Amino acid sequence: MKGLINKLGIMSYVYQGYTAKEMASAIQSHGLNYVQLDPRQSELLEGDVFSVQRASEIKQIFDDHGIEIIALSGYINLLDPILEKREANLSVLERLIELCQAFGTKFVATETGSFHPTNQWRYHPDNDSEFAWEALLKSVDRLRTKAAEHRAVFLLEGYVTNVVSSPERARLLIDQLGTDGLGFILDPFNYMTESYIQHQEEALDQVFQLIGAFSPIAHAKDAIYTEKGFDSPRAGTGSMNWQLVASKMAQQTPDLPLILEHLTAEEVEETLNFIKGKFAEAVR
Repeated sequence: MKGLINKLGIMSYVYQGYTAKEMASAIQSHGLNYVQLDPRQSELLEGDVFSVQRASEIKQIFDDHGIEIIALSGYINLLDPILEKREANLSVLERLIELCQAFGTKFVATETGSFHPTNQWRYHPDNDSEFAWEALLKSVDRLRTKAAEHRAVFLLEGYVTNVVSSPERARLLIDQLGTDGLGFILDPFNYMTESYIQHQEEALDQVFQLIGAFSPIAHAKDAIYTEKGFDSPRAGTGSMNWQLVASKMAQQTPDLPLILEHLTAEEVEETLNFIKGKFAEAVR
């Protein structure tokens, strides 16, 4: 075990309304090491965000504050049922892959998508079909090939209502496509079915065992089921045993950057204290 806690970062969308400089300053003030950056965020859209020049300018701003852009967020539906929209989505991801080097990272992340017509995070029966799996393979193969060409890695984030709804299905992607240009976000919270919530140690073991070795980045949040279904709020506000999560990470993936998500700027300090406290308890 190399330390008490994984190095921490945060998603750029936490700082809605901040300029790049304000965002970098705020992240620095909390002692964070990384940002997972969405270049499409409105506050960053000064000039042509998809230009090498603008990407280099944003990288320099974060460099000046000691913050590493650990990955680009390209969250977009890989399986939009309208083919024209799906193609447009894939083209956006391809451009982000091309810009990785200018942003100072080699990772672009997205979810695996849904055939739901209006919400890429909602379940649709077609998500479980062989047709959906073949469509996903085709899209992912195209993007991971593009990533490999640019010495980058395309990272997928599974989700209980998406096509990759379990760690087993995530591992199947690797088994079928290989690891060249392809990996995962280690986000065990996203895979928490209602059954898994009741058996968290077993569930976490499955996630870490099946995709941990292929995941260069981890996410920190929570998981809960309400009358509205599945939700993944900020860490400490759901049903997860976070001391158990921290223990698994400290023991098995201590080198992974751990990125906070699903919180507001006002909640950062409280969430950081919660996570640090759980790691401290876990390694006693």
